[in-house]
Amino acid sequence: MDKFVINLSKDRSNETVAILKLDDQQITSHKKIKMDTCYESSKTENKLTGTASNTISKNTMSMEDESLDTLPVESPNKSTLSKPIIDTNRDPCQGKENAYYLLSNGFGPYQPKNYDFPKRGGRKFRSEWFISFPWLEYSPSKDSAYCFYCRAFPSNKSDITFISEGFRQWSKACFKSFPKHEQSVPHKESSTKIAGYNEAKQSGSIINKVNTQYKQEVAENREYLKCVLETLLFCARQGIAIRGHRENEESQNKGNFQELLNLRSRDNDIIRRYFTEKEKNFRYVSGEYLNEFLGYMANIVIRDIVDNVLIANIFSIIVDETQDLSRHEQVAIILRYVNNDFSPIEAFLGFYKVESTDGLTLSLLIKNVLISNGLQLKCLRGQCYDGAASMRGAYKGVQSRIKEENPLALYVHCNAHILNLCLVDLSKQISHVRSLFGTLSTLHNFINASSKRQAVFDNMRSKLNMKMGDGPSTLKGLSDTRWSCRIDALESLIFNYQDVIDPLENISENDSIHGSDANSLLKSMKTFEFLFCVNFFRDIMSITNILSKYLQSSNIDYSSVQHMTKATIQELSNMRCEDKFDMIWSKANVMRIDNEICSPILSRKSKVPKKLGGG
Repeated sequence: MDKFVINLSKDRSNETVAILKLDDQQITSHKKIKMDTCYESSKTENKLTGTASNTISKNTMSMEDESLDTLPVESPNKSTLSKPIIDTNRDPCQGKENAYYLLSNGFGPYQPKNYDFPKRGGRKFRSEWFISFPWLEYSPSKDSAYCFYCRAFPSNKSDITFISEGFRQWSKACFKSFPKHEQSVPHKESSTKIAGYNEAKQSGSIINKVNTQYKQEVAENREYLKCVLETLLFCARQGIAIRGHRENEESQNKGNFQELLNLRSRDNDIIRRYFTEKEKNFRYVSGEYLNEFLGYMANIVIRDIVDNVLIANIFSIIVDETQDLSRHEQVAIILRYVNNDFSPIEAFLGFYKVESTDGLTLSLLIKNVLISNGLQLKCLRGQCYDGAASMRGAYKGVQSRIKEENPLALYVHCNAHILNLCLVDLSKQISHVRSLFGTLSTLHNFINASSKRQAVFDNMRSKLNMKMGDGPSTLKGLSDTRWSCRIDALESLIFNYQDVIDPLENISENDSIHGSDANSLLKSMKTFEFLFCVNFFRDIMSITNILSKYLQSSNIDYSSVQHMTKATIQELSNMRCEDKFDMIWSKANVMRIDNEICSPILSRKSKVPKKLGGG
C-alpha cells in the first residue's frame, strides 16, 4: 500500500497540516494518480493568503515523483491532497525589476521557512543558509537561489547567475559560490546601495537633504535681508543720514546705517555671521543697493496712498515750490482725501525737480504725476497753491490751465499763507512796529555773527539767569516764510531781555570795532516804546499763531476754519479796550523799572489855533 501526504499551509509558518490518506483500492498497479495543484497568492503586499486544493483524478496519468514530497501517513481519515502555498509575486524568478518594487514596498529577500526543499543530485537547498547569507533568496518554482541585493540594484558586472538564471549547484554553495559572490565588487556595490536606500528611507534622501539645506540657506538669506531692510527703514523714518564719509575697513565711523548694523550684530546671530564675519560674499550695504531698497520702499508707500485715494474716488492737491541745498527748484505735491470715516487725510506724494516755474511747466508736471500714479484728472476737486502769479494766474496760471480740463477743480489760496502775508504787511506799515522787527533781526544777526559776542552773551546769561530751562535760551531770527518765527523771536527777547542788554553794554564799551553797532541797538532797545511794542505784539501774535497752526493742520474742514477765524477776529476786537491797554502798559513799565530805563515822555498835545476855532 502506497501512502501519500501533502502539507497544506495557509501562512509562512506552515501552522496547519492536512494529511490525506489514499487507500489501496484507490490506487491500482496499472494506473497512478495525477495530482494537480493550484496556488493562489494574496493580492495584498504585506500578508500572504491563499488556498490550495488538490484534485485527485482516478484512472489518469501516472504520478511524477519530483512534484510531491512524501511522508508516512499519520492521519487515515483525510481524503484531500494539498501542497505548500507559494507566493508567486515574490518569487525571484519574476525578474530583477520585481526586486526593486518589493524593496520599495518594504519587502526583503524571499526566504521561505519550514519548506521541504527538493533534492537535486543527492543535494538540496538548506534554510540555514538564509542566516549566514542575509541577501540570499530562494525560488520554489525553479529550485534556484538568487541575490536579492544584486537583483534590486544590478550593475554591468553583476553575476547573472544570481540575478536571472539562478544558482543550483548546492554542493558548491556554502563553501565556495556564496562567499565568493558575497566578496565580489558588484555585490558590495549593491549592498552599499541597499544600505543607502534604507538610510534614505529613514532619514531622507540626498536630494531631500540638499533641498533641506537649500531651504535653510534661503531662509537665512531672507532673514538677513529683512534685518538690513529694517535697519534702513529705521534710518529713513528718523530722517538721519544713511551713508558715512568713509565706509572702508579702516574707518572708525562708517555712517549711521553700518554702525547700527554693527550694534545689532551683538545680539543678532544672522547679522553677525553675514555682515560682521562676512560668511557670505554679499552684504547688500553698498550705496547702489541702499538706493534701490529705498526706491522699493517709496513705491510701496506711494502705491498704498494711491490705493486709498482711488477708494475715496475724489481728491484735492496741495502744491508748493521750494529749493534744496543745491539750489535746485523742486515742487512738493500733496494729496488730500477723506477715508471711510470721512476724516480728511493729507499724504505727501514726493518732490519733483523742475527746470522752470512758469504755469505751463508746473501744470504739465502736475498732470504727469497724477496720470503716472493712476489718478484721473477728472476726479480732482480742489487746488491749493500760494499767491504766486504762475500759480493763481487767471489766464496762464496753473489753476486756470487745470480748470480748462476740469472745471470742478476749484482753486483755493492757502489761508495760512494769507494770514502770514497779512502779518508781514502789518509789521511794515506802522513805524514803531517796523522798527521793532528790524531791531530784532539786527540783534539776532549781530549776536550770532561772531563767536566772541555769542560767548559774551552766554556768559552773561549764565551769571544773571540761573534757571536755564524756564524759557528759550537763544535769540530767534525772522523769516518771511516761517510763519511762527515772529512770536518765537518776541518771547525769546522778553525772557532774555536783561541778558541781552548787559552783553551789548559790555561790547559797546570794550569793542572798538563793533561798539558803535552795539550802542545803536542799545538806544533802540532801551526805550519804553520798544518795550511796549514788544509786549503788545507778543499778545497779538499769540492769538494769530493759534489760528496759523490750526490752518496748517491736516484734519480741518471748512466749517471749523470759519468758526476759528471768527473767534480770532473777536479776540482781537476785544483787545481794543482800556483794560487791555492798561495791562500791556503795566507789563512794559515793570520791564522799564527792572532795567532802569527812562520813563515815557508823552508828546505835548497840540492846540487848535483860535483863528481855526480853537480856545
